[in-house]
Amino acid sequence: MTTVKVEYGKGILFELGSPTNGVLGENLLGIGETFVDVSDRAVSLSVSRGRRDVLEPVSAGRASVVLQNRDGLLDPLNTASSLYPGVEPARTLKVYGDGIQVFEGSVDDIALGYAPNGEAIVTLTATDGLEKFSLAEFPTAGTAFPQQDSGARVSAVLGVNSSWWSGGTAISSGDSTLAAGTATGNVLQYLNTVSRSEAGTFFVSREGELSFRNRYYEVGGTALVMADDGSGDVAYQILSRVSAAEDLRTVAVAERDGTTLSQESTLGVLRFGVRTVDLGEMLLLSDEIVEQRLRFELNRRDTPYPTVSEVQVSQQQQVSTATIGLELGDPVRVLFSPPGVSQVTEEGVVGSVSHQFTVGVGWRTTVRFEKDPLGDVLVLGTSTLGVGTLGW
Repeated sequence: MTTVKVEYGKGILFELGSPTNGVLGENLLGIGETFVDVSDRAVSLSVSRGRRDVLEPVSAGRASVVLQNRDGLLDPLNTASSLYPGVEPARTLKVYGDGIQVFEGSVDDIALGYAPNGEAIVTLTATDGLEKFSLAEFPTAGTAFPQQDSGARVSAVLGVNSSWWSGGTAISSGDSTLAAGTATGNVLQYLNTVSRSEAGTFFVSREGELSFRNRYYEVGGTALVMADDGSGDVAYQILSRVSAAEDLRTVAVAERDGTTLSQESTLGVLRFGVRTVDLGEMLLLSDEIVEQRLRFELNRRDTPYPTVSEVQVSQQQQVSTATIGLELGDPVRVLFSPPGVSQVTEEGVVGSVSHQFTVGVGWRTTVRFEKDPLGDVLVLGTSTLGVGTLGW
């Protein structure tokens, strides 16, 4: 049985002369929080983080937690409660499974539900820190950046205004060099353009760190093996494979400095016609590198073979903290045996991860896969060997 832990931040501010809020060692000077453990009240929860497609930006992670409140201690009208004023908007919410943090964000909404039979619940919804950037804007005149790798560009953007992000960071060095240029408009849109140019991932981690992973990040990691026959690290209960027409693309286009560039899969066009994917603006150093980026994208889209889309693990049937702790971009290897076919091995990375918990049902983790972008390329200096193009 998975041990669930839920904490929310309670503001305890220092008030000089107050017998309750002026206690040294307990109350905080200025804005601050202490964390209240309400794990014993957890009825159910859900956490969702990630993206549906490699070209989509990662959405802000979201969590929903239902807490039992029959005693009314979480009701803001109960001024006598030891937990008064209960959970408040804009406070921090943290969720853990078996001691592993799976979410950190800020409370958006608090819904209190009552029934005549005395049942009472409090439902908390929260969003992770990526949401903060949706309202951030560069100065009107724009901000100039020098030629630098994509990871350095992310760090430079964060340095423009310290109020945009004050938490921890985990920024990888970029594998692509970006051209010098001036950034204007929305900060989150620009950072997503940096990430798309790199073919990387920009997100807030399960522990609340602002993170950027380059496209070859997985090379340095050990894949979690999920198998249907008990031979791997984790046994899964449900596996889905999909061959989707919307993912099949035979032509890729992008724009650099106002010029449209394109690449096509000759065999793909002959077999399936022109099916175009638009990567939008690229911040890369030259047209040639943009063309390499386009070929890289076609490499994982021009073949309509069914690929693993989702795998679900129930902690009731397979206790695995490794599954609970999966992060976006982590490498995963799946072994499965379709009817009438020998066991197949498929490499991928985590595109999204969701957790659900309900008392009496247990904890379930669903992992959505992105096709391994390195499966058909050669990456110099690593043991990753493929049969396709040289990784750029």
